[in-house]
Amino acid sequence: MKKKTVTLFGGSGFLAKYIVSQLIKEGHKVNAICRNPHLNTELRLLGPIESLDIFKGNILQQSSIERYFEGADVVINLVGILFETRAQSFFEAHAQGIKNIAELSKKYDIQQLIHFSSIGSNINGEAKYQKTKGEGENYLKSTFPKANILRPSIVFGPKGFLPIQSNILKNLPFAATFSDNKFQPIDVRDIASVVSKIINNENIQGEIYELGGPDILKLKEIYPIILQALNIKRFIIPMPINFAKLIAIASKPLPTPIITFDQIKMLNQDNVVTKNFKNTIQSLGITPISAAESINYHLG
Repeated sequence: MKKKTVTLFGGSGFLAKYIVSQLIKEGHKVNAICRNPHLNTELRLLGPIESLDIFKGNILQQSSIERYFEGADVVINLVGILFETRAQSFFEAHAQGIKNIAELSKKYDIQQLIHFSSIGSNINGEAKYQKTKGEGENYLKSTFPKANILRPSIVFGPKGFLPIQSNILKNLPFAATFSDNKFQPIDVRDIASVVSKIINNENIQGEIYELGGPDILKLKEIYPIILQALNIKRFIIPMPINFAKLIAIASKPLPTPIITFDQIKMLNQDNVVTKNFKNTIQSLGITPISAAESINYHLG
């Protein structure tokens, strides 16, 4: 296995922890870039200084990240947001920053670029999240066509969806569902395995992968598994979409909103791997972790 130098953007997210850990175990050198490296103590503990460096950079400012492309074999982009804030818009996180990464990858002739998008990315999508994810993909395809694009369904791990939902279930007497759309959750450990497989196969170029686990579930089917892992009981009650809109208004001032109006727009769409899609986690020879095993591992 050839040892490579990897530049990873989005080093503050929970995906980074698992991917960096996997790459260090394989002997690769990782330069993780984030906006506030002094706060990223968790990532610093993953490996020795000769295997991992953490630097300050912002993908919106090309001049602040260009030096991290020099000498890099692989670039990974994990930057993404689930809701907009005053500090960052969907367009900035999902499109403008990707344009900078694509241009610099071309300039420095990067061997492999791995970009994280999402299932449902579409420039004609109803939600801004979907539209900007689609715009980012288009920038990559036109500027650096050999980039590999990964589109996961919801990712189960110690942060993100699972702890948000578990906190709701712990603090409310019931669990509300607003639609019957389906998800195909994938464990964060499987995401790290996918990245490893691609990095260690230089023949994988210009591909799009849709990533989901073995289970296709509605939210009302995910909740009982979470409740069992938490060893608590709650009623699961279907609610009209207007109730979701009220929650969006009430939770808007919170640091992490329970739901947003943009997310409500996506409730009428399934978040699953496209039927008969060529490139999946299974096509890489990985047997994905089940939703129940994932939930019990991260919450149990």
